[in-house]
Amino acid sequence: MRALAEQIRRFARTDSNVLVAGETGAGKNIVARELHLRGKRAKQPFVTIDCPSLSSSLIDSELFGHERGAFTDAVSARAGRFELARGGTVYLDAVNELPLDAQSKLLRIVEEKRVERLGGQTSVAIAARLVASSGADIEDAVRDGRFRHDLFHRLRVLPLLVPPLRERRDDVLPLARYFATRAVTADKRPAPAFSRDAAAALRDYAWPGNVRELRHVVEVACQTAQHTVTLTDLPDEVLATPAPAEQAPARQPTLDEMERRYVAATLRAAGGNQTEAAARLGISRKALWEKRKRYGMD
Repeated sequence: MRALAEQIRRFARTDSNVLVAGETGAGKNIVARELHLRGKRAKQPFVTIDCPSLSSSLIDSELFGHERGAFTDAVSARAGRFELARGGTVYLDAVNELPLDAQSKLLRIVEEKRVERLGGQTSVAIAARLVASSGADIEDAVRDGRFRHDLFHRLRVLPLLVPPLRERRDDVLPLARYFATRAVTADKRPAPAFSRDAAAALRDYAWPGNVRELRHVVEVACQTAQHTVTLTDLPDEVLATPAPAEQAPARQPTLDEMERRYVAATLRAAGGNQTEAAARLGISRKALWEKRKRYGMD
């Protein structure tokens, strides 16, 4: 992540196109904004184009804009996203999800650096910088013909790869504490701490949804936690699904930690009913009481 931060710092100084690749929820949008905020365009607009939401009928109007009367519903002139960005940054979010016909239109903009509104007679030069994001598998899409080879190379002048959260486990707890602080700001109460067991469970989980999933888990946990986030405040998938050994070679949860998480998940699934939880665990209510005492779950 330090290497990525250094790349962002260097790339922010240039005007070249940047392609930010990474898994869903890894933080590509934040990287794109950092590129904008750290560069000379920081005081200019940052315009996001949500590529998956662009339908074939809307893409021309969204990208190019239109003049009044260009089509039935065009009751007034409207600037396209590239015009609106002026000398700032145009961010193409999830560009790999654009259909092929839309990719051709985008390629023309990237190559010519000019746009012409629908129904217009003159073209307008583009002054904005182009930053795009994509899934980590965009090169597979290029090889399979699902993404244009020429567009890929024009967007990927400067490549950035955001690593998934499972590959940077030392970031999990600092991020969790940051999200916890944000989650309770509106309530004006101190952020809850994380118990040793809860911290270990967060660190050991594979986080398929990456930072976005971690933020959601912490926000929900902060709604139920008192002064400390414990195992019972975490969702079942975090407790029951540690990262596979090949993804976390440095540390595997101990048997005690796994039992503690399993008991906590079962208690929550039983709605706190100890008789039902004991039955699900296949032990007596007394044995469950002893485990709760042993693991500090009173």
